[in-house]
Amino acid sequence: MLKRTYGFKNDHWKKTLDQSGMELREFTAMSLEKVKVKSKKKRIRQKALKRALSQKEVAKEILLMVQKEKQDSPQTIKQEQSVTLNSVSVRGLPVTFLLKLGKKYFKEADVVRFYYNADKEVFYKNKELLVDVVETESKNLQDDQYDLFLKDVQAELEKRAAK
Repeated sequence: MLKRTYGFKNDHWKKTLDQSGMELREFTAMSLEKVKVKSKKKRIRQKALKRALSQKEVAKEILLMVQKEKQDSPQTIKQEQSVTLNSVSVRGLPVTFLLKLGKKYFKEADVVRFYYNADKEVFYKNKELLVDVVETESKNLQDDQYDLFLKDVQAELEKRAAK
C-alpha cells in the first residue's frame, strides 16, 4: 500500500522557500491561514494545505509578504529600540498588576476605575485599552513618580523572569 505524502512535488516551491529563508512550518501555517482552515483534524488540514499549494497565487502572496517583512524589519527594529528607550512596555503583564499600577499612579483614569464594571462596556475587561493607558500615562508622570513606576515594573518583570 502506498503511503500518502503531502510534500512538495514541485521543485520550484522548494527553491523559493529556501531563498526566502522561511521554514516549511511557517509557510504551511501561513497558507492555512490564507485558505482559512479552522479545523484541527490532521487529514483536513493536509488536504487544505495540498489545495493551497496547488494555488500559485496563495503561495506567491505569502512569499511576497515574507520578503516585505524582511525589508521592513531593520527599520522597525530601530523604531522599536527608540521607543523602548523612552518608555517601559507593560505588555504581557497580568491585569491584576496593571490595575495595581493604575490605582497607585493613575487613580483618575476611567479604565482603571471601571475595568470590572459591566455597565461601562467600553472599559469592561478591555486589557488592550488598560495597557495603552498605563503606557501613555506613564510618560506624563513627574520624574520622581516615573522612577518609582519604573522600579515597580522592573521588579515585576524580574519576578516573572525568575519563575
